[in-house]
Amino acid sequence: MRSTDRLVTLLLVLVTIMLVGMLTASWRVVLYPYLIVIGVIILLGVGSRRGKDAVLLAYGIAVPIIYIALYVWLEAAMADDPGSSRDLVLGLVPATAVYFLAIWPFGLIVAACYAIFHRRIMTDATTGDHS
Repeated sequence: MRSTDRLVTLLLVLVTIMLVGMLTASWRVVLYPYLIVIGVIILLGVGSRRGKDAVLLAYGIAVPIIYIALYVWLEAAMADDPGSSRDLVLGLVPATAVYFLAIWPFGLIVAACYAIFHRRIMTDATTGDHS
């Protein structure tokens, strides 16, 4: 089985798990597979270059791991009643601070990095250089 076939199979399994989470109204069963889906889609997006370029492979693996870590941090920040917290981070309650100061900027960085990698991949594809 080719690596692309394996990734598509993994994608199908993850989407099925997400569907079960949607039907059971469990947001964690939807969110965490979704974060892995992001990495799988990145790996599918870089195509055959993922096997040749370690940076692209690491990017596709690191993004969901970091996202999962950030959302676990968010859950830890929300463990207490977020509305009752007296601690503020830059004027925000901790859970809001984690989202706006970590998760949201990370999404922008991921998108910018993917754009840079995609440009590099497309440049290689148009020039025929696959080194």
